Amino acid sequence: MRRIFLLLLLDAAVSGGAAAYVYFTRGADAALMAGLSIFIAASPICLILASPFTLYLTGRKLAELGVTLRNSDALKILAEVNVVALPYNRVLTDGAYYVTDLVPSALSQAQLLTMAASAERDAQNIFGRIIYDTAVSRALQLQKATDFRELPGRGVETTIQSVTVRVGNPAWLESVDVSIGANFRTRIDQLLVRGKTVVVVATGRIARGIIALKDESSPAAKKFLGELLRGGLETLLLTSQPKKMAHRIEKEFALTHIRTNLTPESKAREVQIFRAKGNVVAVIGTDVQDLPALAGADVSLLIRNEELGISNDDFKPDFELPTLESFLPVKNISRKVVNVLKLNRRLALASWVVTVPPALLSAFDLLPITFHPLMSVAGVAIFSALILTNSLRSK
Repeated sequence: MRRIFLLLLLDAAVSGGAAAYVYFTRGADAALMAGLSIFIAASPICLILASPFTLYLTGRKLAELGVTLRNSDALKILAEVNVVALPYNRVLTDGAYYVTDLVPSALSQAQLLTMAASAERDAQNIFGRIIYDTAVSRALQLQKATDFRELPGRGVETTIQSVTVRVGNPAWLESVDVSIGANFRTRIDQLLVRGKTVVVVATGRIARGIIALKDESSPAAKKFLGELLRGGLETLLLTSQPKKMAHRIEKEFALTHIRTNLTPESKAREVQIFRAKGNVVAVIGTDVQDLPALAGADVSLLIRNEELGISNDDFKPDFELPTLESFLPVKNISRKVVNVLKLNRRLALASWVVTVPPALLSAFDLLPITFHPLMSVAGVAIFSALILTNSLRSK
């Protein structure tokens, strides 16, 4: 808007100056004709039409696909994206996790699950909710927990009967000096190579058991990643899963880069590293753990999920997608929009080249005929019609 305002001021200044000159040389009538001709010819009408109508049509087309566009400028950036970063859980998997293994130490399986579910009662992460729902479905009597604290990408900690209970990934628990015995380590490795997610349950500084969860790989995600690679795009997987799972993930999915053992903050750092190398990075996220990476991306795309929704107070992504597969149609649309906008801008420039010089030459009596204001109107109208017609290509 500021650019348009400055162009209008410049247009008024030039046309007013020319009109003043003509007024003192050829009279008021000639000054009015010359001023109007120049003002209309140099007006930014075509430039104004170059973007809004195209973006309006594009917004409607995206809405038909179930996509919400929140930042129109992101359309232009998306066309240049060459790296797509995405999480593992609920994107490359179906999102239907279930508990597969309960491995306690000096506890029963029911006691281990009860302790973990009591700690995870108020958790927002997917694993915590699955553990809690599993305990509820088995009619286990949960214990009261206080001082609850959730660390995204790591786990939860709380107090149960005056004892600190932590439930989370092994790397986090080790970082707070929880002792994970050799037998547990061996079992964790075995579960990880089978593609299972492992959380450790600890009281104080001692691991009391491990819980393994499984989710099936998404066939649609495999197809999607293949299409990205065939389209010349690099893929960057950002996951909190341990490095031991990376080999299995590589076998299942066509990925260019994999980064494991990441917290939400380190996901954002990986995005910044790729951007610093000259890449244009789009991040696809699903929940609050992806917020730092989404905020640091060139283009942010959030897959809508009512259960795991992010409020507008948390973050406003550039795009909201109904599914992962929506990304490719949106990117294709962005490329078409960029081409349409480029031609529209060229047409807007051409309107000035065609109409402004004759209007100026006529004002200074350098043309054999008078350049009537209606000629300026006709020229602007023709180029405006061309711009609007070209904009329909984005429909």
